[in-house]
Amino acid sequence: MKILKKRYWFLPILIFMIGCEPEKEEPGILNSVYFPLEIGNFWIYEVDESIYYGENDFETNQYFYRDEITDQYVNEENDPVFLFKRQSSPDRNNWKNEQVFAYTFSRNRLIRTHDNLQEIVLVYPIGGDLEWDGNGLNNKFSENFFIENLGSYALKDRAYPHTVSVRQSDEDDRITIRDIRYDVYAINVGLIESYYEVYHYCSRNDCLGEQIIQNGRFTHLKLLSNGKL
Repeated sequence: MKILKKRYWFLPILIFMIGCEPEKEEPGILNSVYFPLEIGNFWIYEVDESIYYGENDFETNQYFYRDEITDQYVNEENDPVFLFKRQSSPDRNNWKNEQVFAYTFSRNRLIRTHDNLQEIVLVYPIGGDLEWDGNGLNNKFSENFFIENLGSYALKDRAYPHTVSVRQSDEDDRITIRDIRYDVYAINVGLIESYYEVYHYCSRNDCLGEQIIQNGRFTHLKLLSNGKL
């Protein structure tokens, strides 16, 4: 009888301990608060773009992008992959399909896949001194991405109280190359700005140091609106 009493005395404690255990996260349900991934989410961007084909040979365009998460599947590592459909329009009325790319959130990393190339665009937990190799999942040369700014951010007459700016490159030797790239993400919104300016300057003896663009591209995306279908 004494043994039975001891067992019954221990049973409520055991039940209490089991009930207090933290619930385990199921694989694939984690998400990126700086880029909410859910089917139906969409973003509309204003785009300014200039493409340089040679010296004094370039074209400039202004148009709009509409990105929408249209589908989802689970990869071999049991991480959810979200498919984005990008459309373009000159007037936000007539849209045409441009491309499909993907994002996934795996091992505290926000990963973008485009043209079969994976790029680690953001890493958690977010911190001011955080750096990582953005090309850590592909065959390109190592490239340090880092958190440049945390906090409020104003864009297109709209204030975002909680954002993170990720700098991919800040290089300009004023002789051969200019490579300025960064993205800005807002909590519960996603990508609000993307800046890409990569030029190769003329390096011949007769034009060296004059910053004459030989080839390159400038593309600047600014968020106009976002929501969920």
